[in-house]
Amino acid sequence: MQNFYDLAIIGAGIAGVSSAVYAKRAGLKFVIFESGSVGGQLLLMERVDNFIGLGLNVSGYQLAEQLSKTLNDLGIQLIFEKVIKINTEEKIVKIWTEKNFYTSKALIISTGASFKKLKIKGEDEFIGKGVSYCAVCDGFFFKNKTVAVIGGGNTAAQEALYLSNICAKIFLIHRRDKLRALNYLQEALFKKENLKIIYNHIVTQINGKNFVEEIILEDTENKLKKNLNVDAIFIAIGATANTQIFKGIIDIDADGFILTDERLKTSLDFIWAAGDCRRRPLRQLITAAAEGSIAAIEAYKYLKTAYISI
Repeated sequence: MQNFYDLAIIGAGIAGVSSAVYAKRAGLKFVIFESGSVGGQLLLMERVDNFIGLGLNVSGYQLAEQLSKTLNDLGIQLIFEKVIKINTEEKIVKIWTEKNFYTSKALIISTGASFKKLKIKGEDEFIGKGVSYCAVCDGFFFKNKTVAVIGGGNTAAQEALYLSNICAKIFLIHRRDKLRALNYLQEALFKKENLKIIYNHIVTQINGKNFVEEIILEDTENKLKKNLNVDAIFIAIGATANTQIFKGIIDIDADGFILTDERLKTSLDFIWAAGDCRRRPLRQLITAAAEGSIAAIEAYKYLKTAYISI
């Protein structure tokens, strides 16, 4: 069968490309699918300064270009088709895209996750220019600056605490009259002298010239609006894993993230997950790259054992 492979990889972000590189090194017959552009969330990052060995002041777009070049240089087949359905009968992965049908003996899922957005004026315009969805990724760029964190859950609390050690002033803005974060996180927030919590407010607009300069807040009770000058806004209202087509096939948690063991194997022994689509403690480029390599090597080991001809 022309479209039959040892391994299929869905997603060409940094985790998927890493998997592809190691699958190539292992001599597997494989294919990698991507519905958009190589790099995924990288294309939303203005700068990447925390990827070891990459140097400083590299843009996400430049890194995405390097990923694409790596695939081309290695002669790795990349299919720009959206996977819309999979089936795993008899330990064979059947894959349907919008155009074709493929089968594979093993699968690596690296479909990533999408940050939940506020969907307000200025948000998309200033992504990478003061609008961020990751304090660990971008907090350093706003050292000794004034920033806002949006949200009231554990993620928002952790982002605010992280930034409190970097930034001069942090505003934590929550739409309700109390936070949803765990008690120990709230207690830590209350102790921070450079952190102020603004309850019962939402952000309705983000303004600036070349970079974020201010946000417009609206009181959820009286609807009055006010301006707040900030250098950046960190939106921490959650992320949605891009895993909808895998529900009912492998174990996925209540938030949609794929559950794996330490070797990145899912609940099926011929499927692995790497990167932001899986439940993981730290969502960073460098951890995604590492996970991609582990998943590919584990897939190779499985194929070597299950199929003597590999």
